[in-house]
Amino acid sequence: MTTLKEKPRLKGKSLLGDSFFEQIGGHACLSRVHTILYSKLFAHPWLKGFFAHTKREVVESQQTDFWASLMGGPSVYGGRSPRDAHVHMFLPAEVFAIRHKLLGEALAEAGVAPHLRERWLALDARFERAIVNESPDECHGRYRTEPVIIVPRPTGLPAT
Repeated sequence: MTTLKEKPRLKGKSLLGDSFFEQIGGHACLSRVHTILYSKLFAHPWLKGFFAHTKREVVESQQTDFWASLMGGPSVYGGRSPRDAHVHMFLPAEVFAIRHKLLGEALAEAGVAPHLRERWLALDARFERAIVNESPDECHGRYRTEPVIIVPRPTGLPAT
């Protein structure tokens, strides 16, 4: 009788040092952070509009896999690059700033140590140039029939 062995998962190339994935608490920490973060994003009066047709459990899982590979954990993320994944959304700098702030809150609530939060947030900030747009004209569908998502800033929303 032949048994199938699970294919070993290759480690990702860490952008934060070889042991960062372990230092933050591995996959369990990433999952905890993303559960908290997406609770905040899906409830935010402006940002929730970007997720109107998104399954929360899918995006949380994709983020966890993406960040695990960046942090030196298992390299299983098979999705698009941040630029290609967001090209169909008009994401002004203020949207990125709000999301980044919510990530900081999620990291703190998940119990990530302050010095590790700083490193994580610094890496996150490096993605701003890849996904922020100056105008909706910079956006296009990821496939031919996909519309560009433009979510107007809600009236009365306090400035960031």
